Amino acid sequence: MNITWWLLLLTAGPIPFILSLCFYWSWFTSYLSYLVSPASPSTYDYIVAGAGSAGCVVAGRLAEAGHSVLLIEAGGPAPAMAHVPGLVGFLQNSPLDWAYRTEVQEHATLGAGGVSSWPRGKVLGGSSMLNYMFYIRGNRRDYDEWRDMGLEGWGYKDVMPFFKKSENFKGEIESKEKYHGTGGRLTVYKDNWKEPITEAYLKAGEELGYKTGDINGELQDGGFTPSHVTMDNGYRTGTYKAFAEQYVGDKITVSTFSHVNKVVLEGKKAVGVELTRFGKTEVYRARQEVILSAGSIGSPQILMLSGIGDKDHLQEVGVESVHHLPGVGQNLQDHILLPINIDFNDGLGIDPLAALYPSTFLSYLSGGGPLTSSGGCGGLAHVHTELNTDPRPDIQYHLAGTSFATDHGFVLAKNFGFLPSAWPWFAGHTHRSSGMLLPTLSRPESSGFIKLRSSNPRDHPIIQPNYLTKQKDLDTFLSSVNLTLRLLETDAMKAVGAELWEADPFCEHLGFKTGAYWECYVKHYVSTVYHPVGTCAMGSVLDTRLRVEGIKGLRVVDGSVMPKIVGGNTNAPIIMIGEKAAHMILEDFVEADDKTENTKSRNEL
Repeated sequence: MNITWWLLLLTAGPIPFILSLCFYWSWFTSYLSYLVSPASPSTYDYIVAGAGSAGCVVAGRLAEAGHSVLLIEAGGPAPAMAHVPGLVGFLQNSPLDWAYRTEVQEHATLGAGGVSSWPRGKVLGGSSMLNYMFYIRGNRRDYDEWRDMGLEGWGYKDVMPFFKKSENFKGEIESKEKYHGTGGRLTVYKDNWKEPITEAYLKAGEELGYKTGDINGELQDGGFTPSHVTMDNGYRTGTYKAFAEQYVGDKITVSTFSHVNKVVLEGKKAVGVELTRFGKTEVYRARQEVILSAGSIGSPQILMLSGIGDKDHLQEVGVESVHHLPGVGQNLQDHILLPINIDFNDGLGIDPLAALYPSTFLSYLSGGGPLTSSGGCGGLAHVHTELNTDPRPDIQYHLAGTSFATDHGFVLAKNFGFLPSAWPWFAGHTHRSSGMLLPTLSRPESSGFIKLRSSNPRDHPIIQPNYLTKQKDLDTFLSSVNLTLRLLETDAMKAVGAELWEADPFCEHLGFKTGAYWECYVKHYVSTVYHPVGTCAMGSVLDTRLRVEGIKGLRVVDGSVMPKIVGGNTNAPIIMIGEKAAHMILEDFVEADDKTENTKSRNEL
């Protein structure tokens, strides 16, 4: 334990306590308000369950159109610290996190005991307040693939206007008018602080034949880029502040610390929700629709608790089946990444003691400096392995100026959940500047499911992602290792002294850099990128307008609606889904209103 460890103990050690203190103070003040305030109205035009990335967009757009909305959130408001980008790592496993855990995997995350930590936002703004703020849309062919699956209205040309509608891109970028929105609610830019090693990563990509530019634009089929991030003047906004907050107290009523138990059904029609708040069970009704935006874990769980799902599974856990819909909870897909650790010349990565410097705080006051770093990952890339036959890239790189050694074990290794036996390997590099190249599987073939663990709404569901159960996924990762080794051999990486770490403790017995070694390494270190989608998919659970098949007045709007995962970080697509859903809901309301008026007119005649 050197001086850096002790200084980090003094500076980083209190942060989890401060976050917990903020959470419980917010809970306490909300509880007091709940006790002394008049009861909220029991009926609204729309009820949105989940104030996350999509839910806040939907609620805000419906309120903008003049509708009353009840926005329900299991957590509370985000503390100020959560808006500081450089503190992102501390949010995982805090009270702002649902802190889900997967079932033990047989073929992956073995270095963490086979269990993968799945953080999900339990806070206003949802996972848009916990994520690493990357704004990546995926590939245009991803959405055309949805369209070609029979999902009319979801092709690239159909969804592009909704990407642009929410975006306020600040700064200069090629083909800005064609690919980016300005004036939207969500600020996106690429000029936050980047670790100096990022420049070397981008130059290394150019040596391998990739251009540096806009991978949300012309370079969707391959290229490197400085990370695009959802920040405004160095401040993480999140979707609650961007889309919903301005309507709270007028058209939006927010119910924080409220756990949705189930959808209230009358026959095959959704009429409201049952929730528990501060120990009291309450029912709220919707005049128009109930919208589930609880995410790819929460939304299928609520559907199943409401009796909508596979009838045999519901019977197993003691839930009465109301509507047999076997696709609920199935089709779980997630991106997984592989951290490949390197050392490089001093001063090029994250300085773990930067928070101690007065210059850091002075820079942050003007919207810059290390505290605006997106978790140490200054670069991203879409690339092709030698196995790829698809015009779409099969790997996305996260190019980081930090490693599991950088913070001396205070944050990152804990977030990944590595076994204690991995720490000596990491600790051997705490005296060096280090980073990671993290190839990420863009379109995994392995898929899993969400199931109820019990009929208790408070019990976390069974999460079975089935990582690396398809051989192609493993083969693609092994091919990405070869590509990564080629990147490290470029002149750009040699110039900064980049060196691959020595063999790790789990796989060193197989011979460093052999085929058997790398297969073992992949299985031990591959981990989630926090992008679960697909569990209430269009085409099996929902129609193309995101309505639950066979149930009136009920939609799902979040990442669970994706029939296939897109090739990139999923937050931007989920926000797009929220924009498009709000548009469709308002269209359907007008159409229904017109029919009512026409019927009334005919009756009067």
